[in-house]
Amino acid sequence: MAKDRASRRARLRQQIADDAKAKESKRDGNSAFAQEYAYVLKDLRRVFILAGVMFILLIFLNIVLQ
Repeated sequence: MAKDRASRRARLRQQIADDAKAKESKRDGNSAFAQEYAYVLKDLRRVFILAGVMFILLIFLNIVLQ
């Protein structure tokens, strides 16, 4: 009975350690991805701002020229 409890505790400790390692490696992968593609977010932000300015300019020109 005591051996069963000890082995269960050991398996539980091992499972907790494995889960922690898996979460840590997943976090490392996400941060590497974010660092590697940071320029993409900057470019997308620039494109959306430019598109918004052009859209507003089109609306303004439409109102003025009518």
